[in-house]
Amino acid sequence: MIRMDVGAAMERLEKAFAEILSEMRQGGASLALWGDGKALLSVHGGESSPSKPWTSTTPCLIWSASKGVASACLLHAFQEKGVSLQTPVSELWPEFGMAGKERVTLAELLSHRAGLAAIDTKGLAITDHRHVAKALAEQVPNWTADGSHGYGARTFGFLLDELIRRITGETLSSYWNRVFREPLGLHLWFGLPEERLAEAATVIAPKAPPSPSAFTKAFGDPASLTRRALSEPGGTLTATAMNTPEMRMASIPSLGAITTADSLARFYAMLAGPCDFFTTETQSRMQTTLSFGPDRTLLDETSFSAGFMTNDCGVYGPSRSAFGHPGAGGALAFADPENGLGFAFIPSAMNPGALPGPRTQKLVRALYGIAERE
Repeated sequence: MIRMDVGAAMERLEKAFAEILSEMRQGGASLALWGDGKALLSVHGGESSPSKPWTSTTPCLIWSASKGVASACLLHAFQEKGVSLQTPVSELWPEFGMAGKERVTLAELLSHRAGLAAIDTKGLAITDHRHVAKALAEQVPNWTADGSHGYGARTFGFLLDELIRRITGETLSSYWNRVFREPLGLHLWFGLPEERLAEAATVIAPKAPPSPSAFTKAFGDPASLTRRALSEPGGTLTATAMNTPEMRMASIPSLGAITTADSLARFYAMLAGPCDFFTTETQSRMQTTLSFGPDRTLLDETSFSAGFMTNDCGVYGPSRSAFGHPGAGGALAFADPENGLGFAFIPSAMNPGALPGPRTQKLVRALYGIAERE
C-alpha cells in the first residue's frame, strides 16, 4: 500500500499544472483528482478557443482515453449478462468466427491479442459502424496467434461497440448514457449533443515534430502495421477534422469521447474502489494484466487488461494496481485502487506521440512525489 499525503500531493500537482500551462503557447487544459466521493483537486486554465477562457465545465476531446470508458461499459454489460472472458467471441457474434477466428476469446480480443489491430478493407468511414464491424468479422488476423499483442488504435472501439450491440441490443453510446452518464450526471459523451457544440475546446495539432524512434519510422511507412492500425478506418484524422460539428457529434468509441476532466476523474475514482455499479470480480478484470511486452503496433512495451492499459510499464507511477488509458496528444486518465483515486488530465494542444509524454509524466511524478531523474 502506498501511503500518500493527499494535501502535499495536491500542492505538488497544482504547481506542476501551473508550470505546464505556462509552457503552453496555445490552448488550455484541465486537471482533476477525485477520491472519497469528492473532488480533491479541479483546476483549469488557458483558452478553450481563441479569446475564450477555459472554464471548469469546458469539455474536450480525449482521443484514445475514450477506450477505457468504453471498455468499462462492455465489462458492465458482461457482468449483467454473466459473460465469462473465456467465452469465444463467436458465441456472441457468430460472424466473427470467419477467417480462422472461431476460437478467439473475449480475453484475447480485449487485451489486443486477437490480431485485429488493422483491417485490410480500405475507404471505410470511421463513423460507419455497420461496414467496419462487417470488415472486422471477415478480417484475417494480422499475425498468427502466439500470445503477442498489438494495439488496435482504430479497430478496438468498433469491437467493443459491436459486442455491446450483440448482448444488449443497444449501441455503446446509448448504454453509456443510460447506465452511467445520466444517473451520475457526468459531462462525458460519445457523441456531443448539438446544443453543447460551442462549449467544446478546440483541439490543436502538435507543433513540434515527433522524436525519431522505431514508432515514427514505422508510421512513415504506409505498408507497416503501425501506420495501418493508426490510419484505418477513416484515414488521417487531423485536429481540424475532429473539431467539426459532424465529428464531435459522432459516436466513435475508439477515440471520440468528449468530456471534462472533472467527470472523467470522478468516473475513474468510482472504478478505484467499491461502488454500486461494479462487482469486485469486474473490477479485478479491469486491473488484471492479460498482455505484456513488445507491442506490435506501438513498437514499445505496453500492458493491457480487459480493455484498459495497466501499469506494468509504470505509466501511472508506483501503484502497480493502477489502470486507465492514455490518449494521443497527452490526455491521461487512470484509477489508483491502492489510494482510492481517480485522475484525469485533458489538454487541447497536443504533444506528438500516442503514449504518455513529458506533460503527463510530470503530473504523475508530482502526484506521487517522485523526483525527476537527472
